[in-house]
Amino acid sequence: MKNLHWLPLLSLLILPLSVQAIDEKEVGEKQQTVFGLYLTPFEAYNMKQQQGDKVLLIDVRSRAEIKFVGASDMIDANIPARFFGTDFEWSSKSANYRTSYNDHFVKDVENLLTLKKMDKNTPIILMCQSGSRVPAAAEELHDAGFSKVYSQYQGFEGIKAKSGINQGQRVVNGWKNAGLPWSFRMNKDAMYFNFDTSLNQAAQ
Repeated sequence: MKNLHWLPLLSLLILPLSVQAIDEKEVGEKQQTVFGLYLTPFEAYNMKQQQGDKVLLIDVRSRAEIKFVGASDMIDANIPARFFGTDFEWSSKSANYRTSYNDHFVKDVENLLTLKKMDKNTPIILMCQSGSRVPAAAEELHDAGFSKVYSQYQGFEGIKAKSGINQGQRVVNGWKNAGLPWSFRMNKDAMYFNFDTSLNQAAQ
């Protein structure tokens, strides 16, 4: 039974180099982006495996999520699209703590490109919790002149089950549920403090 965990990974060996096989009609409206480029977790994994440093995988979740939920071993950077506030303001609509936009998100991604000696034509894969944060982040990058931004549209945790004993839990699809590599131990070079442009501004 232990070896069955790796069966999904074995299937990646026969995936073609073509990486985008998802029709936008299959993607929920809230997960659709201005680029119209979508990858399943397996396709994102396959793309990163085959193209390596020629493509960037960016996790746009908060630093708290990275710490307590874990992250893909393959991310090049964690650059949050949204932050938790220090006051932990409550949202009645989502029944959760409010978050605020990272108003220097684009600058942070541009900083990553500079450090990697890349440009805005570099293919980028964005990953969030379930795919709902990526559209806004992708739109910002589109407006800033980025040319090819993919959404790993099921996110790291996947979507919530609508029924059954796991109703309300993120057990459907997603990187983690697909059995792809992830860890609680993070690569220091991929953490946000390496790309946070506000730190440079504070030091000036």
